[in-house]
Amino acid sequence: MADKITPEAFEDDMLSRKNIAEHFKQILLNTDVNVFSVVAPWGAGKSYFINNLVKLIEKDTISILYNAWESDFYHSPLIPLLVELLNKLENCAQTKELEKDIEWSKNFAQKICSSTTFQVGIDMGIVNCSANFDPAKKLNESEYLELKSKIQEFKLKLQSIQKKLDKKIIIFIDELDRCHPMYTIKTLEVIKHFFGIPNIIFVLAVDKIQIENSVRTIYGINKGEENGYLRKFIDVEFQLPEYNSKEFIAVHLMKIWNKIEKFIQHGKYYNYKQKNNSPDEAIKLCDFIFILTNLFKLSLRDIEKLFMRIELTLDALSKKDVLLIEPCIIFNLLSIYKAEATNNYIELTGSEKIQDINNAILPYWKGLFLNSYKKTIDNSFALDEIKENTVTDNATNLRLFLQNTVSSSVIEQEEYLRDYPMKIKFINNFQSFD
Repeated sequence: MADKITPEAFEDDMLSRKNIAEHFKQILLNTDVNVFSVVAPWGAGKSYFINNLVKLIEKDTISILYNAWESDFYHSPLIPLLVELLNKLENCAQTKELEKDIEWSKNFAQKICSSTTFQVGIDMGIVNCSANFDPAKKLNESEYLELKSKIQEFKLKLQSIQKKLDKKIIIFIDELDRCHPMYTIKTLEVIKHFFGIPNIIFVLAVDKIQIENSVRTIYGINKGEENGYLRKFIDVEFQLPEYNSKEFIAVHLMKIWNKIEKFIQHGKYYNYKQKNNSPDEAIKLCDFIFILTNLFKLSLRDIEKLFMRIELTLDALSKKDVLLIEPCIIFNLLSIYKAEATNNYIELTGSEKIQDINNAILPYWKGLFLNSYKKTIDNSFALDEIKENTVTDNATNLRLFLQNTVSSSVIEQEEYLRDYPMKIKFINNFQSFD
């Protein structure tokens, strides 16, 4: 069986972030800083950036990618962090001396994980005082002082291992902002109390707003005071630049274009702005989606969901169906942004939705967009679109189109248009999970 080919770093870079990552790589290879945060809003591509940054830098460093969200069922993040770290170091050890050092570290990790409890907000950090203080013993024999000494010894051992490997150890932590607030704070505190070792670097991918919410939830501090707390743990904050969503849309559109093109080739594709399907149809459709996603301020993750829904819609249409591309995009987009908008429209009676063929062309624009959602939609954009082709002209074009694809009966055409949103609403029954 052939080996599975691992994609290269940023091989499918839709956001032009490889160059940024190259600069970040050089900083990580040369820095003395211990903790970085890569900050971007939810759905803005942090995980993609971190995952590919690991691929980019892994030949020059000992890189560990740790998904905090997958481990927040542990009472303390110390356990999975130590396991991930020591597992990686064990795989990198190539000398008996290193193997011996790592074996010592593993034994110590077992001891510390079984004998301590991490308490958030206590300066002693990982020590459970009630379990490690015996008044019958002399203080210099206390488990606490012994453990404190061992922790320092452990840090020195990790530092020694790093020097022998002659590579920086970088622990990339993703999905921290998705964890339970307590686990999020515990992770930050573990990094502060237990590490802080030269050339062992942490890179945290976070949505700062969510992290600040976690801080407020646990400590009850006022809004605006979170930065003081976070500065205790994060040395340098890196703001991931805003993405170029148009390029992102273009790539996703090309991935499903063959499914759209089938309708075009069979004469079952209608775009009310185009009398004839021109060679630059894909470009114009990309512009159309770009404008709409900007109006609704969709994140990258939401745009991906939109294209997933559009693709499912294309797969659900039968050979008898036509592809009315604007309703397909608009209803799917509204289902992401405000699902009840689509449901309310579909639940209207036929007479309320479509009175005659002259109104059939733009019930989506005239009724749903302009009249019902003026506060949500940029009216000037929608009105400009209608100026390009009047409602009457669009109705005439659609009538002629449907005569060749659905039926020559105006009533049957109206019934088809009335039922069309149901084809798209059906996609609501499919749920995607991040």
